[in-house]
Amino acid sequence: MRDLTRPAARPALGRLALVLAAALAGGCAGRGVGRDPIPALPYDGFVVDSGAVNPWTDLVPENDPDPFQFVIMADRTGEAREGVFEDAVRKVNLLGPEFVLCIGDLIEGKEEDAAEIDHEWTEFLEILRPLRMPFFFVPGNHDISNDLAARKWDARFGRSFYHFVYRRVLFLVLNTERMSAGTISSDQVAYVRKTLAANPKVRWTCVFMHKPLWLSRDQTGWETVEALLKGRPYSVFAGHDHVYTKYVRGGRTCIKFATTGGVSALEGPEDGTFDQVAWVTLTDEGPRIANLALDGIFDEDLVTEQTGPLAAAVAGAFASDPLLVEGDAFDTRTVRLTLANTADFPMKVRAAFGPNPHLVPAPDVIERTVRPKAAETVDVQLVPAGSVPPDAIAPLGLAWTVTCDVPGQRPFQRQGTHWMLVERVRPCPPAPRAVTVDGRLEEWGDLPNLCREPAEVRRDPKTWSGPADGRFRFAVAHDDACLYLAVEVTDDVLVLDPRKAVWDQDGIEVRLDARPEPERSAGRGTGEFQDILLATLSPAAEGGEMVCYGRDRLPEGTRVACVRTGTGYAAEIAIPLTYLDAKQGKAWEAFRLNVAVDDFDGPEDRGSQLWWRPDWRHDKNYAGSGTFRRR
Repeated sequence: MRDLTRPAARPALGRLALVLAAALAGGCAGRGVGRDPIPALPYDGFVVDSGAVNPWTDLVPENDPDPFQFVIMADRTGEAREGVFEDAVRKVNLLGPEFVLCIGDLIEGKEEDAAEIDHEWTEFLEILRPLRMPFFFVPGNHDISNDLAARKWDARFGRSFYHFVYRRVLFLVLNTERMSAGTISSDQVAYVRKTLAANPKVRWTCVFMHKPLWLSRDQTGWETVEALLKGRPYSVFAGHDHVYTKYVRGGRTCIKFATTGGVSALEGPEDGTFDQVAWVTLTDEGPRIANLALDGIFDEDLVTEQTGPLAAAVAGAFASDPLLVEGDAFDTRTVRLTLANTADFPMKVRAAFGPNPHLVPAPDVIERTVRPKAAETVDVQLVPAGSVPPDAIAPLGLAWTVTCDVPGQRPFQRQGTHWMLVERVRPCPPAPRAVTVDGRLEEWGDLPNLCREPAEVRRDPKTWSGPADGRFRFAVAHDDACLYLAVEVTDDVLVLDPRKAVWDQDGIEVRLDARPEPERSAGRGTGEFQDILLATLSPAAEGGEMVCYGRDRLPEGTRVACVRTGTGYAAEIAIPLTYLDAKQGKAWEAFRLNVAVDDFDGPEDRGSQLWWRPDWRHDKNYAGSGTFRRR
């Protein structure tokens, strides 16, 4: 093991030393943004061309030699999840700290079989072997679960409580399981007293133990250790509960870390349940901690020229027939699922349907290897479970994992869900009276398609507080010349700016796909103005004009209007039927439509986007959503 007490061969200059060296050397490196002129640095600093003004703030790097970095790894066991700690080892190597500490629970333990305990430690040390820097062990209740396990620890590691000093920082490791579970034994208290007395002038003390004893109401021995620490700067680190939480006790920080592979609900960092390592920078003011989620640390092979195209290939790998219903009942039907591989590598697919109260799929699990530049189809039978109106049938999700073996690189893997939803085909009736495209909707009567609870809220969902904040309804109709769309938006606050794009202010976005089947139902809303019609409108601000994005690319003869109303705004669009006929190569029969409303409540608001049907361009899209048929 590397001697941690040895200083670096050539420490970087501190801030004060850099400034003094620069002053002795003379010269000028130029003034940074809003700063005074900064002397040129002779070495161990920046070498730049001088100038009256330069594009930097200053030339004093953050390289004070006193701060240093180490990593803390959290609980691995309690039903260890395979591969997580191994992944953490790889990623800690990428980070390159000076050393690593754990907080215990490295093996499952709970065994009274010497051979099994030895096997588990051998297995863990093999996982640890690739780590490039020193690793300091802390015993957890799984590691020392009984007398035999404790003796095995002592034989293998020598001590279960100890200390070391690095760069004038005292690291104190305690064993919360030595005499009885959840206590600091009397011999450890004596050791702490002696160690602290021998190190009175360290700049910080870091205490590591497995169980967060500061939370206990019982006499655990920690209260004595805490009293011994009083008067010196210190921090305490523990684990055990697998939920990240920061506490402050007596003005001192105590942190309980989450997991690095241990059993976890994995609800996310905001809930404190996630796989992590902690990147700690030890400064004179104490530890500065960055909690890094393992799934947010990537090496340079994150995306390569070989794997880059795979992401797009996998995203488009799944397609299924639309589940369109024109009556009041959904009968048993067979749906064709297509697995397409446009990549240059074989694609291993494993997919399983989730539970659904209304539909029973067969088969319910699909496993295939799809050759490069090929496709396979699977016929899935859907049997209704009882008599349920089509509109009430719950979405059927197919959770999939796709893996591609790329020569010379780690396997490429992606996961996702392909959605299959029953969609009632809506009528597009003849217009009951002549439509004047002026944004005034008196001639329309009822607008039957109501969106109070959007199928999807994009951009910043938190900015939409509910139907009172924004909602809309719309209708479609046709005559011999045009397809008409009327939209009425209820919005409590209008944010309008003619200088901005429609999607950066209150407005309407309409997507219409008039292509024939199967392109129409399988479409994802891309190829705007070519494959689909895109119309986006905002009403006029005070003293301004209506905004219409891409007006010159709408079909010739298209008419649009968008005006403010007493409760929000309204829009009308007329699209020549010649456009629909040309798209379908005959007299039009049907089309697919989606409407979204961009809702802003203030000029600095990021805004929310309320979709009647899920945005076709993203993962929640399903085949045939928003289908209307000519009546």
